[in-house]
Amino acid sequence: MKENSFLINLFARLNGENIHYSVLRNYELLPKSCGGSDLDLWVAEKDIERCILVLQNVARKTGANLVSYTSGDFCPKYCFLSVDEGVQIDLFKGVIICKGKTLIEEDVIIKYTKDYNGIKVLDDRLGNLMALLKEILNNGRCDQKYISPLYENKEAYDVQYLNRILTVFSNVFRNAIYEAIVNENIEEVTSVLTKLGRKDLRITGRGNVFQKAVNLKRIFKPTGYTVAVLGTDGSGKSFIINSITPILNGAFHKGVKYEHMRPNLIPSIAVLTGRKDKNERVEVCSNPHASKPSGFIGSLVRLSYYWIDYTWGYFRKVYLDKTFKSHVWIFDRYYYDYYIDQTRSGIKLPSWIVKFYGLTVPSPDITICLGGDPQKIYERKPETSLEEVQRQTYILKKFAESHKATVWVDTTVKPEESISASMRYIVDMMGTRYKDTVIL
Repeated sequence: MKENSFLINLFARLNGENIHYSVLRNYELLPKSCGGSDLDLWVAEKDIERCILVLQNVARKTGANLVSYTSGDFCPKYCFLSVDEGVQIDLFKGVIICKGKTLIEEDVIIKYTKDYNGIKVLDDRLGNLMALLKEILNNGRCDQKYISPLYENKEAYDVQYLNRILTVFSNVFRNAIYEAIVNENIEEVTSVLTKLGRKDLRITGRGNVFQKAVNLKRIFKPTGYTVAVLGTDGSGKSFIINSITPILNGAFHKGVKYEHMRPNLIPSIAVLTGRKDKNERVEVCSNPHASKPSGFIGSLVRLSYYWIDYTWGYFRKVYLDKTFKSHVWIFDRYYYDYYIDQTRSGIKLPSWIVKFYGLTVPSPDITICLGGDPQKIYERKPETSLEEVQRQTYILKKFAESHKATVWVDTTVKPEESISASMRYIVDMMGTRYKDTVIL
């Protein structure tokens, strides 16, 4: 497993600065890796400002940019990304909050923090109980994965322990939790626990309404992104996408979503006409120019239908998601493919019609055009002709030179060079959005 230099430097600095912190869960591979998870990091209230300075210094040292940030008085979220690694940090300030109310107090976290391989982590008993409580109080339900760890160690959750831990709750709630663990019937009494816990914390719906109002500010600075990858057959689209996805997932905690060509909110015409099953996976076409394009009317209907997906479908499926969540949407091809290779899409229209429709199609935050030596590309995947590869490569290069937020990456050089170039463009683009953000 590749070591994460950001994490290694972060914990070295936290320890060196004597900052009171605790990793709340998923600490087994630290400090070398988060193991595919995000980092839930609790920091004492008095050390918050110093911790923020540490984050900034580590980012500079490791060449990482802040690429997404969700503010919050008690638990802001930071996404850091560099060319070869990423990390998402949920920073818990002082107390553990649930729906705006204190769930676990600071002195309890300090008391039950232990050392693990030089890293300060929260005791598993408290961590498992806290995860259960947050699930119950937030969602009114609880999956088995949160319940099993408590049953496996139920003798540890005696009344005295719960009284020391759950200081913000009433005796009624603490006794109810104790009975549920001992009798192994948490699922059956979840609704009762939810009602009692929310009553103790005085949780109402007003906090949710306020939070939704705060979230509306993200319309002006979305927390997510769209990335389109274009290229002729053999240019390495799948290779680049598969290479950058794990890096992006590190920064956006498994928040990378993939779509082929369009948002796919509405079914394809082939599905509508019964020529294809809606659950059938998109397969690589071995002969993309084998089918004859539709006539003018058929082509116009086809383009108009998919234009709905690129506008309304994009808004419903992609825009709202990337605006309010730290997600990255990667498109393997995009609307611009109609500019470059209409035959593949089964249409044949004057370019001005395609471009006219394209005026209302949302542009990705960055479009990466892949290409290079046409001969090398053709030899990789001789599915069309060398002349066609030359034509498309030329058009793509001109497209990259003339469109904003569009870059050209040569994929006929060493693979690591192509990956690095693609990631550098992505990191620079994302970092620009948050370069002036004050992360406090």
